[in-house]
Amino acid sequence: MTLSTEHNNDLVLQRLSGPDAANFLQGYVTCDVETVTLQAAMPMAFTSLKGRVIANGWMFGSPAEVSFIVHRSVVESLDAHLSKYLVFSRSTIVEGVKSVIQFSASGSNRVALKPFDWIVEAFPHHSRSREQLPLADVAVTNEFAIVTKSTADRFLPQMLGLTAFETVSFTKGCYLGQEIVARAEHRGVVKRRLRQYLWAGEKPHPGQDINESGTNGTVITANDVHALIVSNTDNAILNTSHCELTLVQNN
Repeated sequence: MTLSTEHNNDLVLQRLSGPDAANFLQGYVTCDVETVTLQAAMPMAFTSLKGRVIANGWMFGSPAEVSFIVHRSVVESLDAHLSKYLVFSRSTIVEGVKSVIQFSASGSNRVALKPFDWIVEAFPHHSRSREQLPLADVAVTNEFAIVTKSTADRFLPQMLGLTAFETVSFTKGCYLGQEIVARAEHRGVVKRRLRQYLWAGEKPHPGQDINESGTNGTVITANDVHALIVSNTDNAILNTSHCELTLVQNN
């Protein structure tokens, strides 16, 4: 049986190379690319014209070569999105450098994932580390939402709680979707936000919609105990036909 790439829980490293690589990306990501370094990977998100997150993760590098880490399931759509604008750039996505990303407490490359105490290491595509922590565990424990194919282009960064990790710079220049993201931040119009729930029953899956008793929610990710859900309610209990979800307090 062939497994869906979305459920392999892999992050992938991609690279944009060229004399205007950082300059180009400044107009399409939420973080300030001018502050990118080789040693620390900063949280970032690619947004659509409507301000919805189409991919997110981390970014590091130099002005002429920028690497970004996203979920494998969104790579194809992200490439297609960037390709529309790269025709006006002198930079290109480097083919053949996609690598599996592993989390570890230490590593030879020493690229730290801000704001967490993790080191990122890139391995050849399809390789596996015996000590690899599941991505869902890392995401849920830190309440850091990672967009996948089934949740892409659906939520503002604020709905995913990404502004809490300085994923969005509100002082940089314009980028695609910036006006809508800024308006939501300064006018406080975001009604849905990320919450953590303890689940019992059938494990929730990314992209699963929860529409019960006035609740409008979508599962972002889940590990074997908890789930991250974007919802419009603080109800302590949510129910689906096969799962009961209990809100984790102080979320």
